[in-house]
Amino acid sequence: MLREHRRCALKITRCLLNVAIGLLLGLVPASAQLNMRKFLEGHWVGEDLQIRVDQDAVQANDNPDKPFEWSPLVIKNVTGGMIVFQIGARQYIGLIEGQQMTVTISGSSRSYVLTKDPKP
Repeated sequence: MLREHRRCALKITRCLLNVAIGLLLGLVPASAQLNMRKFLEGHWVGEDLQIRVDQDAVQANDNPDKPFEWSPLVIKNVTGGMIVFQIGARQYIGLIEGQQMTVTISGSSRSYVLTKDPKP
């Protein structure tokens, strides 16, 4: 009987450990996304592309001709200095180095170099 209790306790301990690890792994991407969203906040300017990010509202604008049209900002993945994010229906892949971000838009072979505007 004591053996059965030990086995049961061991199974419960393993289960709780797996749940704790799962929760911790789930928190890492969430915090990375929040940090990256904060970093993206502001105005990114390039030759043929501009992106404005309002991280508090989780919205962005990639069309300077329509400055009042904001779309949902969804961060799909953050790995080191690489970010995959979506503004409305357009998906971007960005490589960040300092205050510059080189982005490509899904479905396009062109890349854009954007610099973060230091002015708010």
